Amino acid sequence: MTNQCIKDSTIKRFAWLKLTPILLSVSIAENQSKIVPLPGMDDRGYIVKVGDLAPDFDLEFPDGSTISFEQLRGSVIMLQFTASWCSVCRTEMPHIEKEIWKPYKKAGLKLIGIDLDEPADIVTRFAKNMKISYPLALDIGAKIFHKFAAESAGVTRNIIINPEGQIVFLTRLFDPVEFREMVRAIHYQLSEKNNSEIKWFESEVNRLKKEVKVGNKNPTEKYEKNRLLLEVKHELRRVNRLKLYLSRTKPD
Repeated sequence: MTNQCIKDSTIKRFAWLKLTPILLSVSIAENQSKIVPLPGMDDRGYIVKVGDLAPDFDLEFPDGSTISFEQLRGSVIMLQFTASWCSVCRTEMPHIEKEIWKPYKKAGLKLIGIDLDEPADIVTRFAKNMKISYPLALDIGAKIFHKFAAESAGVTRNIIINPEGQIVFLTRLFDPVEFREMVRAIHYQLSEKNNSEIKWFESEVNRLKKEVKVGNKNPTEKYEKNRLLLEVKHELRRVNRLKLYLSRTKPD
């Protein structure tokens, strides 16, 4: 081998040795930012999709209280997956508190944070440090998390479920644009639920009015009909006030 060939070969080996750490760091960064989808898993790590019925789950809170998906069904539900060690979660949670929980809890939104595989004392301290007022549930062993996301998936996720139990919106990490879309989706679902309740109460008022007008010889039954009519009218006024509130809190 000529001296020039040896020189060229040495230069190439030296260049490759310098380049290798750079290539490795790029590869690691790409692997951290993008999950390679497995069968039944999307490129964000979800094993569910918009349009699916949400899987059943039971939630336990640090104080020992519990709630089930069946108890929540019929409401607009937001599940926020988080963890105390997650910096992106910490960035997102104040926005959830201010822009979602505070304005929409009055409208009946059921928002529950779900802490990924941490004990009760850490979860309690985490909620206090983050100054959130929405409930934070436990998920020991990440059993609930893995009903929605794959084993290899990262945290910082929000899942919006409509009153019928259907998933209507999924987020990953904290993207301000996606976050605003989620707020609009929540507002829409709450408005749809409110409009549906208004129609139902209006139909009940009309039905009861007709029954009262026709009259009944039984005083007790007539009294009960009138009492029920007053209760339904009261509920109708409530949902109409809620409609006005939602119109005033409509997101941009």
